[in-house]
Amino acid sequence: MSLDAARLPAVSAGPMSAPPEPRKKDKGAAHFWRACRFLYPYRGMVAISVLCALFVSVTNTAGLSTMAPIMQVLMKGDTIAIWANREITQRRLGVRFSADSDELLIVKVEKNSAAAEAGLRPQDIFLTPPQNTRANSGVMLGELSDPKLTQKTLQTRTGKTVQLALPAMPWYLIAGRNFAGKFPTHPVKAIAAVFGIIAVLALLASVAAYFQEYLSDKAAVLAVNNIRRRLYDRVLHVPLAHFNLRGTSDVTSRLTSDAQNLAEGYKTVLGQSIQEPMKAAMAFGFALAISWQLTLFIVLFAPLMLAIIKKFGKKMRRASKKAMISSAGMLGQIEGSLAGIRVVKGANSERFERRRYTRIMDKLVAEQLRMSRIDSVSEPIIGNLTLLVVGAVVLVASWMVLIQKSLEVVPFFVLMACLASIGDSLRRVSKVNNVLQRSNAAAARIFEVMDLPIEKKGWHSANTGGKKSAASANGQSANGASNGHHPATTNGQLNTAHRPRRKLDTLQREVRFENLTFAYPGASTSAIVDVSLTVPKGKCIAVVGRNGSGKTTLLALLPRFYDPQRGRILIDGIDVRDITLKSLRDQISIVTQDSVIFPGTITENIAYGHPLASSGPDTTPGRELRAAVMDAAKRAYAHEFIMEKPLGYETPLGGLGAQLSGGQKQRICIARAILRKSPILVLDEATSQVDAESESLIQKAIDSLMHERTTFVIAHRFSTILSADEIVVMDRGQIVGQGKHEDLLRTCETYQQLYERQLIAAPAA
Repeated sequence: MSLDAARLPAVSAGPMSAPPEPRKKDKGAAHFWRACRFLYPYRGMVAISVLCALFVSVTNTAGLSTMAPIMQVLMKGDTIAIWANREITQRRLGVRFSADSDELLIVKVEKNSAAAEAGLRPQDIFLTPPQNTRANSGVMLGELSDPKLTQKTLQTRTGKTVQLALPAMPWYLIAGRNFAGKFPTHPVKAIAAVFGIIAVLALLASVAAYFQEYLSDKAAVLAVNNIRRRLYDRVLHVPLAHFNLRGTSDVTSRLTSDAQNLAEGYKTVLGQSIQEPMKAAMAFGFALAISWQLTLFIVLFAPLMLAIIKKFGKKMRRASKKAMISSAGMLGQIEGSLAGIRVVKGANSERFERRRYTRIMDKLVAEQLRMSRIDSVSEPIIGNLTLLVVGAVVLVASWMVLIQKSLEVVPFFVLMACLASIGDSLRRVSKVNNVLQRSNAAAARIFEVMDLPIEKKGWHSANTGGKKSAASANGQSANGASNGHHPATTNGQLNTAHRPRRKLDTLQREVRFENLTFAYPGASTSAIVDVSLTVPKGKCIAVVGRNGSGKTTLLALLPRFYDPQRGRILIDGIDVRDITLKSLRDQISIVTQDSVIFPGTITENIAYGHPLASSGPDTTPGRELRAAVMDAAKRAYAHEFIMEKPLGYETPLGGLGAQLSGGQKQRICIARAILRKSPILVLDEATSQVDAESESLIQKAIDSLMHERTTFVIAHRFSTILSADEIVVMDRGQIVGQGKHEDLLRTCETYQQLYERQLIAAPAA
């Protein structure tokens, strides 16, 4: 079937407001996480990206950990080795030495530790003969941290002899001791060595950060590309009722801006939302190792911060959805005004269109500024809250350092650095949440389309509403006939049964409409009311009537663009709902009032939808198709003007065929219908918008087709109607007259009025 059929009935190109949707309960970012399943094919990239983020987080924590030895060297004059031996000895013995004394003064002894079992108590001082100096203390620390040493006899200043049983050291402490022992003893050289290590780690972290960001962006781009393909494919297969309700600009917005917002969410989630929590978690773990009491104090503020982040996220999600709807309206305005640019200019309506566009843009800008306000205010609030948390922590830490003496100065500063890193990560995560909520709103709009039922070529479409029809509820026959094979449809959507259909053979006998009743979704009245009509094979039926009488709607039911609420359509006695959509539409060619030209060459347009259309031009099928295209163009009286083009049949057509006149475009569409050789032909006012010369040529082409196939003609031109075998007159969705021209002039008042007011007078006999 030609895609001209997609314009029957016509789809609005301008903005069209959708019916209000019931407000659903907020489900957080559920739609976005559902969209994340499109990342699964790229899980390898995501895994490598996560590993790179983990490496960046590790190097960040490693940088924090270097603060302690640097400060110890600067403030105390120790070497890196002495600092490491001191930390290892404290862990091995379960003690804490005073940071303010050059002597090994014990200020704390842990329970069940080696020091406690040896009888050591706070305020004990190890003797380091010949003098209790910092250098001799360093020697003592080197001995106590030696993994080979298992027993050590020590004396305290009070004269107490202590037998220490030194426990075995874990491998990571041994490795740390050996690594620290390789640093220079000169303080400046030691600090330079530490910064050299930091520089190497930073370089490696930069490489990892590059791959982390590139791979996450690549996975996001590929996933959104798949979503766009899936969404576009879905749009091509949804019933026409969706476009009647929402228009084409709404779908365009979801394919472009909504998908882009979802891509930003992917990039953010795979980037900062992985890296920042990892950095915060590792800094938090390092802070726990320094002082678990102080670190757990910070956790008390976590619920408040999470509540604030969630609140801003909810506001952002709602504002984003409104902005996306306004964006769809903007696209509809642009599409509609540019499609009708000749009408706009001819009516001098540029100012009117500009004012209307300005109103739409003002609404869009207001929504975008609201999003900007939410985004701008969230970061300062989180920052100020973080400042309050840090202030509270500093007060508690000061008490622990100055009063309780349970925390040393150097670890205190390192702990503050960890808290600063955690606060920075939380600030970034608050921004991540705003992006995530925008993406969630975009994902929700995308899935609204993806969840729509589709026209399945070999099966019936899925149920759209899940409701039984009124006819079924009343126990009435759905098709208006006695057999009742099919339930009535809901809102004109395709039938909801789920079973395979039979393939339709070529038309042999007749097409029959039986007691059809149909109403468009949301309409208060029926467009078709109890219509019955039988058309034998090879006959041409002209359908006439006032605008809105139901002519186009009746023929839209034949290829099942819609299903009737009651009644049925039979082809050779087979209900079309028992036929696969593909085989049904293969039997029908449609030429509409609005000539549809697609991007591509003239040959590609005429061959559109033909089974051999994808064949290469140099292949045997391609050469056969080209000959068939040329023959169809000649029969449509299009060959002459095609050959006048610079490239003939290979002339590219862009801008919906702007290079062609209305009559030329219509003849291209007729050639397309001729090439398809479908046994059923529908001509929807094919000559209503062309000049007299084009009408004459088109009429010749139509006359050659009308009696080769079973033809339905919707026309206002008297010349076309006279060529038909029978004329059907419709008014208000019903057939009010049927027969030959002379009979209808005598018997049908509606036809008489049409003839007098609308039809061109018949030529003299």
